[in-house]
Amino acid sequence: MAGHPGKGQDGERLERRVAAHEAGRRLVDVLSPWLRERLSDPVPMARVRALVAAGGVRVDGVVVRAAGRPLRRGEHVQALVRPTLLRARASLLDRPFELRPAHILFDDGVVLAVDKPPGLPTHATADPARPSLVAHVERFLRARGSPAIPAVHQRLDRDTSGVVLFGLDPRANAGLAHAFAERLAKKTYLAITLSSSVRPARRFRISAPLGAAGRGREGVRVGGKGAKPAETDVVVRELLEGAFLVEASPLTGRRHQLRAHLAHAGLPVLGDRVYGGPGPKVPRLMLHAWRLALPHPMTGERLEIESPIPADLADVLASLRRALGLDC
Repeated sequence: MAGHPGKGQDGERLERRVAAHEAGRRLVDVLSPWLRERLSDPVPMARVRALVAAGGVRVDGVVVRAAGRPLRRGEHVQALVRPTLLRARASLLDRPFELRPAHILFDDGVVLAVDKPPGLPTHATADPARPSLVAHVERFLRARGSPAIPAVHQRLDRDTSGVVLFGLDPRANAGLAHAFAERLAKKTYLAITLSSSVRPARRFRISAPLGAAGRGREGVRVGGKGAKPAETDVVVRELLEGAFLVEASPLTGRRHQLRAHLAHAGLPVLGDRVYGGPGPKVPRLMLHAWRLALPHPMTGERLEIESPIPADLADVLASLRRALGLDC
């Protein structure tokens, strides 16, 4: 049965007694739905385990740090509830967004190109309450009375901004898939990177296979068992104060390819907490999907779609130019 929530000095307190149907289950498995009910949001299991390991849970007044401890009927469980520590880090960084006509970069009823903002996942996540670009596009299409279900042929990381293309007409899907698979679609990104100890050539190609980072690690790694070939063309556009502005064009489509390749070349993207290093504080990952060029999947005509440089990236550029004594 539910107890009465209290409030301690370090956060709210959740108090409940173990019901008959919960007896014999692990502490972490019983606590997870309780926390979800309190916060009205799913709590990642890793966060529930961390709460237990940190001593934030008591059973019959005794601190329990073993997430797998079986519970008995009637035991009194107390848990410290700090929403900012329990919610997924990614969801805390999500930014509010409403898809408006101004965000539409191209739309002919066959394909739709949207200017994705940073702080928004492209696809739906495991948390149904979190927004996604796909969900916004579906809502946008319904609002204008379109029966189309958008097909996704590319994705951007949550903190990457820029062009994302959707197929609206099912007859276009084969052509879009072919364009992305056969390198007929050219994607050009802008990135602000940390400067390398060795000044790179103005134009160069990174050829480095990418594979899974390994159990318990984020991202991808260069080389290793199962790594697949990956290539990226890079153009250094501007030398800044302790940084570079670069164009990067992936020739293959591996996960995190640009971020991992640029870091491998000694040019990690500013704001990249997975592959980056120490550098100027920036509001997010300084990576922008700037241009997308590909043949139209129905007519074969060349489409060239460009996303304006977003304000946050432009502000960082202006700051770095001022630090170098350049006019902005």
